[in-house]
Amino acid sequence: MFMYPSFKKFAGIMAILIGLAIYALVVTRLIEAFFAEHIVLQLICYLIAGIVWIFPAYWVLKKTST
Repeated sequence: MFMYPSFKKFAGIMAILIGLAIYALVVTRLIEAFFAEHIVLQLICYLIAGIVWIFPAYWVLKKTST
């Protein structure tokens, strides 16, 4: 039987999508503002930022799965 996802899961998915979009825009602007001329520092910052977003997303997924 097909069941519709609960509102809690829907809200969690929307929070992740909207939060990740805002996070990506802010991080991109900050990295470009501070390290516009340093490609290696940009790469390092993007790698760190790419890992950091996992922790809040995991927390949201954990809260919405129960």
